[in-house]
Amino acid sequence: MSEVRGPVLSRPAQVAGVAVGALTLVAGGVAVFLTDNALGSTALVAAGVVIGALAVFGNHLRAIGAGGITLELERAAQEARAQARQARAAGDMDRAEELELRAQQLLGSAGSVATRYELLRTTEPSGWDRTSRLEQVMRAGRALDAEVLAPQQVTDLFATGSDGNRMVAIALIQSDPRLATADVLVDAIGETRSSFEQYQALVAAEQAADRLPDADRARLREVVEALLAGPLGQRSSDRRTVARRLLERLSR
Repeated sequence: MSEVRGPVLSRPAQVAGVAVGALTLVAGGVAVFLTDNALGSTALVAAGVVIGALAVFGNHLRAIGAGGITLELERAAQEARAQARQARAAGDMDRAEELELRAQQLLGSAGSVATRYELLRTTEPSGWDRTSRLEQVMRAGRALDAEVLAPQQVTDLFATGSDGNRMVAIALIQSDPRLATADVLVDAIGETRSSFEQYQALVAAEQAADRLPDADRARLREVVEALLAGPLGQRSSDRRTVARRLLERLSR
């Protein structure tokens, strides 16, 4: 994944982006109250947030590039759209519309979650207030439509390397443990970017542990044992509590 170096958006482009984002956000807000199409309304709101955020902060974010969130989740969206075309060909127009909107919502909402996480990490001082707001972002990530995803897509998303994409992948595993892979969990726990990421990865691993093959459980057990053998195991914390529970589950 290549970093963005130097300004990528001109001032007029930023102004135009803010305007488009605001209009899209307003349209989505109005649609929430005037229509019954909840998925479409949510997609508009999410798209407005993403467009506006990228217009304002696009020159400062490292996560925008060929390895960004759309590269991996676009595949899932394309699959959902392919299913929509099949449903349309079969005459099931309601199902086709539902799949199209789910594809749009997945891309818009996931991009918004990743962007919000990175903005908080880079602009807010560490402390309980930031942790609380980061947890709100994770709740939004767990609310994403994970049904159209496969484990490899989530692993590929995590592997893009941006902090926001890593956290979206972890949130998706928390919401749907079938998406878990040892590659994601072992890296997020053993080579973590932050204590917050490590805690969330431990929670995801605890939820997914019983679904993993024996070889993956062994890999995960090894990294958790190493974690508890270090400084983390010597002092009381939420991470130590979850790590101990996870190790007990993996040792059964």
